[in-house]
Amino acid sequence: MRRILPFLLPLLLLLGCQPSATEKAISRQLQEFPETRVQDIYKNFCQDNLGPEHLIPDPDYARNYLSTELASFREDLDSLRYEAPERMYYPVGDEGNYVRVGLAVVLNGLVSEETLLDAFVRSANEGRKASPDAWVAKWNGIAGILRRDFSDIPDAEQDLRRLDSLVKAGDLIMHHSPAFGAAYHPHYRIVAKDIFESELKPLIDR
Repeated sequence: MRRILPFLLPLLLLLGCQPSATEKAISRQLQEFPETRVQDIYKNFCQDNLGPEHLIPDPDYARNYLSTELASFREDLDSLRYEAPERMYYPVGDEGNYVRVGLAVVLNGLVSEETLLDAFVRSANEGRKASPDAWVAKWNGIAGILRRDFSDIPDAEQDLRRLDSLVKAGDLIMHHSPAFGAAYHPHYRIVAKDIFESELKPLIDR
């Protein structure tokens, strides 16, 4: 045992220094989207745990909303206000329960509007979701990691205090931050991972 211990201690120390899945997900978000703010990290993990924001009892409303957003997105691209993002999809959070699928996949003809709508509606109505209490508990842990290891995000502490107040009041759904919106013009739908992997990813990657 005495001979083994000197070799085990460095290994244990190394394993203890490995970043957690949560830390890796935060770092990935910051690397992919440098203009990320704490509010965007909140939204990222919230979508992974709660899925799309609401159940969709009326698919026609979701269809009309998607068509309107696609038309606005197409108009912005045609007028060269900004370029479509190269990244077509992006897994959210540290568990990967859901994937953001950019609306550019429809404009590029990779996925039909109806196929994306169907995947989104089923994800909203049937996808895995944590309870609000479970999400709040998880967010409190994420907020602690942000305070400890990612305090250099612009306005981090100010945003964390504001989010703490909103979450305590029961306001769990957030928009993207103005900085994120201005930099990346997000247009996407949230799709459950299993639906995405089996139905959408083959169309996008073909």
